[in-house]
Amino acid sequence: MTGILLLALFGFAALLWWRLLQGKEEARQAAATACREHGLQLVDDTVVLEAIQRSVDVTSLQYELRYRFDFAYEGLLRTGGTVLVAAGRPTRVIIPTSSGQVIEEV
Repeated sequence: MTGILLLALFGFAALLWWRLLQGKEEARQAAATACREHGLQLVDDTVVLEAIQRSVDVTSLQYELRYRFDFAYEGLLRTGGTVLVAAGRPTRVIIPTSSGQVIEEV
């Protein structure tokens, strides 16, 4: 009985790890695409998991992954770009600019 419980626990942990890796790759691709379209450079071509949060949609119990990325514009380092990844919804990239936020769905 204990062996089955441990196997189920390890299986759940592996599934969670796989989903986080899949979400990170999706977020990295979305950030790279948005940066390229807006003439920005994605620093280090990477994103960092910032939070796992409850989705804004209150009709279902769903979580979204929030990733942060840094970008450069005309050689100046900027921080604070965000990518939101949730199952069943388009990936959203939020880039702060001096004239407001650019929100793009990829």
